[in-house]
Amino acid sequence: MANKLSLGISNSSISHRNFDINAFRPIFIKAAWKAYTEIESKPVTQSRFLKLIGSLFDTFFSDNTKELEKNVHDIRKLLVDQIKIERFLSDTFYIVMNYYIKSFYGSVGGWEKIVAFSTAIERFIAYSASHLGNESFFIFEDALINTLENLRQRSEAIMVLNTYYGVPVQYPAHIIHTDSKSVVIKVHPLQEKAAILQSGIYILKNGQLINDVYASVSPTYINGERYLELSRFDQLKTSLYHRQSIRVHPHEPYTLIVTHPSLTIRSLTYDISIGGIALTSLQPIELPIPSNVKLLFPAEIMGSTRDVHGRLVYQSTYEGGYKYHFKITPSLHQEKNLEKYIARREQEIIKQLREETV
Repeated sequence: MANKLSLGISNSSISHRNFDINAFRPIFIKAAWKAYTEIESKPVTQSRFLKLIGSLFDTFFSDNTKELEKNVHDIRKLLVDQIKIERFLSDTFYIVMNYYIKSFYGSVGGWEKIVAFSTAIERFIAYSASHLGNESFFIFEDALINTLENLRQRSEAIMVLNTYYGVPVQYPAHIIHTDSKSVVIKVHPLQEKAAILQSGIYILKNGQLINDVYASVSPTYINGERYLELSRFDQLKTSLYHRQSIRVHPHEPYTLIVTHPSLTIRSLTYDISIGGIALTSLQPIELPIPSNVKLLFPAEIMGSTRDVHGRLVYQSTYEGGYKYHFKITPSLHQEKNLEKYIARREQEIIKQLREETV
C-alpha cells in the first residue's frame, strides 16, 4: 500500500490484467465513507472527507510515498480517538476486500493476488497504528502551531538557535505563515545558513512556549524571497541546548592522549569547552563509566601545561566508531589558555560562516 515500495509490492503485483485503477478509486472512497460514517457521530462534510481519502488512495496506488506522513496526520486529526482510527482503517480495507475478491472469481492466480493485496493492507494498518498511537504528540504539534500563529498575528518575534561548529548562532525570527503542519519564518542570513547546514533549528522557550522545540527545516520561496519552512516539531523536556559555555570544534581533529592506570589510548578531538571535551575513536575504550583519567592536550590548545584531570561520563556511537565525553577540571592557568583558544576559534568559525553566506 502506501509503504509498498519498501515492501517490494508494485501496482502490477496487486492487480490482475483486468484491474482498472481509475474505476477502483470510487469503490475505495465509497468504502471509506461507509466505514467513517458508521463510527463517527458528527462526521465532517462529504467534500472534505473525499479530498482527504482521495489523497490517501492516490498515495497507496502511486510510486510517490512523500504524502504518507501527511495522510496519517490527517486521519489522526479527523478521528482523534485511537480505537476509532483502527476500526476505520480495518473496516475500510475489508469492505474493499469484499469488492476486490469478487473480481477474482474464476480468474487464474487470483488467490496469489489477494494475498499480496491483503498483506500490504495489514502492513499499512500496522504502520499507521505505530505512528498514530502517541496522542500527546499531535496535541503538542497543534498547540504549538496555534501558539506560533497567535504570535504571528501580534507581530511578535521568536528566538531561534543553531550551533555552527559548536558556536551558538542565535537571532530573533519573524513568523510569516502557518498551516496545519508547518510554519514559515524569516531569519537572519547567518541563522539561515547554519539551519540549512544542520537541517534543523531550535525555537527557544518564551512566555508562550514552556519548553524549547526542535524543528526540521527546508528552504522555501514566497514571491521570489527565500524563507525557512519548519516542520516535524519535537518538544525538548530540558533546556539541553542552553549551554553555560561555548563548545567549539577544532579546525582539525587533534590527537589527544588519554591515560588511566589500566591503559593509554590516543583519540581525536571532536569538540571542547571550558568544562568538557568529546573525543572520537574507531576502537572502543575499555573503561567503566565513570572513570578518572588524565588528558594530554595538544600544545595548540593548552600551551605548555598540557596534562588535565578528567572524568569519563558518557559514551555514544559516531560514524562507525565511538564518541567519548569527558568532564575536565583545568587549573586556573589552564582555564585561561582554554578561554583564549575557544575565543579565537569562535571568531574563526563566525568569520567562516559569514563568508559562506555571501
